[in-house]
Amino acid sequence: MFKLTTIFDKEKDSFDFQGQTLYLDMTFDNILRLFELFTDDTIPSFEKVLIALEMLIYEYEVIEELPFKEQFEIYNFLLKEFLHIDVSKKEQGESEEASTPSKKVMDFTKDAELIYASFLSEYQIDLFQEHDKLHWDKFSALMSNLGDNTAFKQIVSYRTMKVPSAKEASEEYRSHVQKMKRLYSLEDETEQAENLENTLDTIASTFKGGG
Repeated sequence: MFKLTTIFDKEKDSFDFQGQTLYLDMTFDNILRLFELFTDDTIPSFEKVLIALEMLIYEYEVIEELPFKEQFEIYNFLLKEFLHIDVSKKEQGESEEASTPSKKVMDFTKDAELIYASFLSEYQIDLFQEHDKLHWDKFSALMSNLGDNTAFKQIVSYRTMKVPSAKEASEEYRSHVQKMKRLYSLEDETEQAENLENTLDTIASTFKGGG
């Protein structure tokens, strides 16, 4: 959760393990690469866990030789505490309706140019220059609050809006809305979107109990 009292430094992004402090790479570009990892079907589930840990923990060598079960517990802990992703909800009886992902309205890969341009116009922030600098929580807060006139927010608006009826708008405007919805549709990324949401549950079920 983003708080004004939060201090964005390495001390915040750390956890204690067997008396040693381990630090995390929570820069926005690293977290985006992590999400790309989650949706990569060419990588086996157990490898995703190990790669994710190596991506996140600067001192990965400290836990590298641990049994996989322990590494998996650390992985779950990091996702829950630092990215607010709880892979145990379904196992704890979360309803199917509650666990079903909502319709996808954005995609970090397909919308990369729109997000970049919107950050530049709204905040004068060049995201390429912020690699290894801008914290994920800051990035998320800024993206969530982009102005309605930015390119990214306008496209998201087209994706979510309902095509007005003939009584509500002119045929020209209705055609424009339909064209924009087709042009920026994410339907071809539906499977990838579901993977991003569900791959964590798949990994969890695969290795439940350290299997």
